[in-house]
Amino acid sequence: MVYTVNKLTAIAGISVRTLHYYDRIGLLKPASYSRSGYRNYGEKEALRLQQIMFFRELGFNLADIKTILSGQNFDAVEALKSHRKLLQHKAQRLAELVDTIDRTIDKMQRKKEMDIKEFYKGFSDDKIEEYREEVRRRWGDETLRDSEQRVLGLGKEKMDAIQTEGGSIFQAMADAMVQGKTPDSDAVQTLVERWRQWLEHFHRYSPEALLGLGRMYSQDERFAAFFKKFHKDLPGFFTGAVEFYCREK
Repeated sequence: MVYTVNKLTAIAGISVRTLHYYDRIGLLKPASYSRSGYRNYGEKEALRLQQIMFFRELGFNLADIKTILSGQNFDAVEALKSHRKLLQHKAQRLAELVDTIDRTIDKMQRKKEMDIKEFYKGFSDDKIEEYREEVRRRWGDETLRDSEQRVLGLGKEKMDAIQTEGGSIFQAMADAMVQGKTPDSDAVQTLVERWRQWLEHFHRYSPEALLGLGRMYSQDERFAAFFKKFHKDLPGFFTGAVEFYCREK
C-alpha cells in the first residue's frame, strides 16, 4: 500500500513538517518520490514511523532513535515487546499520578465547599464559640482540632448525609422509648452501638469520654433542648441507655 504524506500524517497524528524533517535528517526516508517530487511511503516506512513514535514517547531523542533503528542487530519484534513493557510501566505510573491528582482535587474542593460552622447548624456565632470552648474545657484543644479536621475532610455532601443518619438514630431512640422499650433492652442498646459508631465520624471517644457525652445529653441544657425536639423525655432516657452501655462494655 502506498501512503502520501497527507495520508500518513493523518493516520499517525503528526504534522507534515515533522515528516519532511524526518526525511531531511535521514531518520525516515520515503519509499519513492513521484515525478512531481511528492513523497510516497510504503508499509515498511509506516512501521518505521511507528517505531520512531514509540521511542519518542519513551523519551529518546531523534539522534539516538536513528542510531538504534539503523543498527544491524535491531529487531523490530523485540523492540515492540520492549515498548509494550515500558509503556505498561508508564501507564501504571500515569494512572497513579491521575489518582493522586483526583484525591488532591477532591480534598481541596471538599475543604472549600464546607465551612466548619455548618457542623454547628442552628447555632449563632456566639453559641458556636461557646460550644467550642466547652469542648476545649472538657476534652482539650487536641480533641477539638481532631473533630473539626475530620468534619472538614468529610465535605458538605457527606456531612449532610451523616447528620441525617444521626437524626434517624435519635428518632429511632425516641420511638423505642415511646414503644415501652427500656434503656437496657437489646433494641435500645443496638441503637446506642449505632450512635457510638456514628460518633467515630467526628472523634474517637474513650469509654470515659463516651460516658461523659451521654450524661451531657441530659445534664447540659443545650444538648437537652436539642434532644427534646425528638421527645421531651429523650435526654434522660438517652443518658440512661449510654450509662448501661458503658457499664456493660
